Amino acid sequence: MEKLDDCLAQLKDLQRFSLDEYKDNRLAQGSTERYFQVAIECCADIASHLIAAYGLKRPADRKDVFKVLGEAGYLEKDFARTMVQMVQLRNGLVHLYWDIEPERMHGYLQSDLVFLEKFKAFVLAVVEVEDSSLG
Repeated sequence: MEKLDDCLAQLKDLQRFSLDEYKDNRLAQGSTERYFQVAIECCADIASHLIAAYGLKRPADRKDVFKVLGEAGYLEKDFARTMVQMVQLRNGLVHLYWDIEPERMHGYLQSDLVFLEKFKAFVLAVVEVEDSSLG
């Protein structure tokens, strides 16, 4: 969670760039891409741990971790689909790095952090419920 928190903080800081400033700043572009990649990977790793902890069915591939949580009722189905799309974004950042459009990434930066924050809130709520059931 600390790594996810750090990535979210860095991404929030990068939101201050207007589209024109962002397009002219390759350091901001590269930072945005990397922090998104790592933040999404953190969410997918956490989702994998939850699947193992709850003994849920094994996902077919990385993006399916959110689908499994949705099918099991832990995530709303629409939100699970959104998180699958986030993994697809991560895959594009990793595997199609030469074809990343600054305008599109700037749009994700401005509008999609809310989904990563929502997943973080979900995980914190799960941990809180688990902690209260133990004590």
